[in-house]
Amino acid sequence: MPVSNLMPESASRVERKRMRNRDALVVAARGLFARHGFEATTIAHIAEAADLGFGTFYRYFLDKEAVLEAVLDDGRSEIDRVLLAAEPDDPPPPVALARLTGRFVRAVRRNRDVLSLMWQVAMRRTVGKRPLSIEGMSPQHSLPAVLSVAIQRIIEAGMRTGDFAPGDAELLARLITGAHMYLLSPVAHETGEDVVIATLCAFELRALAATSAAVALAQDPVKHTARRRAVGRH
Repeated sequence: MPVSNLMPESASRVERKRMRNRDALVVAARGLFARHGFEATTIAHIAEAADLGFGTFYRYFLDKEAVLEAVLDDGRSEIDRVLLAAEPDDPPPPVALARLTGRFVRAVRRNRDVLSLMWQVAMRRTVGKRPLSIEGMSPQHSLPAVLSVAIQRIIEAGMRTGDFAPGDAELLARLITGAHMYLLSPVAHETGEDVVIATLCAFELRALAATSAAVALAQDPVKHTARRRAVGRH
């Protein structure tokens, strides 16, 4: 067989190995950051956990901050699905907010390690201690900022429809986002998922001075969706 026929396969095999090594480093870093924290984790720890040589790390990442950014990037796919998901049936704002809250709570349960890292990135300037020494981290890695923008859009829509009382949508979104950040604490996971979702939804509606009709919709978004689909079939 001509050598030229082997080259594409060899190149493909090398690329697959590179991807496996990179993925192994990202997975190892994610686990170590979650268990021991960013500062306590060394590059040597990451390479050892990935079962790769110390020098291999630098073939893929410039430093520890770079692998942290890769961990956050890999974790963004689920966050994007949660916070940026388009609603297929164009629900009223109270239902949209309840659905967003439910998706967020479930996503936190699945990805608390990555979300906690995102929260630390956002907080490093606020607390003044800089728990993560990452200058210039992309703004989209700030979980509170992304969540607040998503909530603000829904609040503004609800104010336009009259479901929510007029007010400072940006401030309200930030306050509601702060309540959601409680989910990153270990104690939050001692409470059942459904209870957490119901409690957060009730808090949001009170903060937004929602109308009684809006409260009824938000409390039963599943029934609302089914009703709208039934109407659409007639």
